[in-house]
Amino acid sequence: MNVLVTGIAGTGKTALCKEFRRRGYKAFSIEDIPGLFQMIDKRTGKPFHDYDNYDMEKVKNADWVCDKQKLEKLIKENESRESPVFYCGTASNILDLLSLFGKFFLLVASKETLRKRLSTRTSNNFGRTKEVQDWVFSWKDWWENMIKEKGAMVVNADRPLQKIAEEILSRL
Repeated sequence: MNVLVTGIAGTGKTALCKEFRRRGYKAFSIEDIPGLFQMIDKRTGKPFHDYDNYDMEKVKNADWVCDKQKLEKLIKENESRESPVFYCGTASNILDLLSLFGKFFLLVASKETLRKRLSTRTSNNFGRTKEVQDWVFSWKDWWENMIKEKGAMVVNADRPLQKIAEEILSRL
């Protein structure tokens, strides 16, 4: 079964991917796979060549787009009947991708938890500034509700990583 684990920045998608791998599952942090995603300038529809996570104007005008055909190929190459395969990440075009997965989970965390994680993260620099965090929080509820309406299983991501992984595994 192909399982998507998604959520906004700071919910723990990358850390959870590592935890699933540690437990012996096949898991992909899809946003880290070269060539699978592209930052698109909303104003031009073309790739950003000078995108910067610290430039609020660029952050607001960017779409983080996953190539659905490439993701579909990755999924087909890694299908398993014996155990779930986890794909952890998010995209601006997430609704176009949901049909590729047997189940999908939405990680949800409080703004306090997210602010702490984003401010101290080392995996990437998105959301490191208060300005970007506030912007993310301005659409957080809308985005999470949209994913819930599509049938996501909601998981409280304010808890320790091991508890989150155990909950997801128990719900498969």
